[in-house]
Amino acid sequence: MTFQERLEAQMKSEGVKGIDIVNKLKISKGTVSQWRNGVSKPRGENAVRLAKFLRCNLTWLIEGKGLPNKNLELELGPDLRGKAPLISWVQAGKWKEIDLENLQQASDITFYQHTANVSDEAFALRVKGDSMTSFTGGKSIPEGSVIIVDPNMQAEHGKVIVARLEDSNEATLKQLVIDGGAKYLKPFNNSYPTMPINGNCTIIGVVKQVIQDF
Repeated sequence: MTFQERLEAQMKSEGVKGIDIVNKLKISKGTVSQWRNGVSKPRGENAVRLAKFLRCNLTWLIEGKGLPNKNLELELGPDLRGKAPLISWVQAGKWKEIDLENLQQASDITFYQHTANVSDEAFALRVKGDSMTSFTGGKSIPEGSVIIVDPNMQAEHGKVIVARLEDSNEATLKQLVIDGGAKYLKPFNNSYPTMPINGNCTIIGVVKQVIQDF
């Protein structure tokens, strides 16, 4: 069977329509149409999410190896190390107050599979705005990307961190710069200012991975 045939067979088995995939994965109708017509295959996070939605083995769906419904969670690939709950920036700002066990068991929570070497308390955030988008080259974290954050990792100079300023209830994403004992939150986008911080900032966690859907 081709990928196209496996996809159609699993969609039929689960009673899933093309529009259901569009809505669940938040992708375009054109992308789903290309998958269904055999023009292209899903990659990366989209492949993982599609297999999870269709309740089938990712390796079987994409490569035709193994059985359709054997070890759904374990056969997602040798490089995957875990999954992190996708939370809001407000939740991130209050991360230390959140009951992690209840959060992970919530029925409406979305999990992102990742390959990062992080603690079990790692979480995911979807990037908002373009303050971390570089238009001059170098590192860039564009809007819409999903970041994997480890709250148990030590924040050091040059690390990209999630932090909360005391005058905000939302967390923010910036690079930590330490210069002569002074600390700053620096954006990758030069259109935004670098902010000095002292006791007015709480560092929530360190970014370990950036996931982009194409």
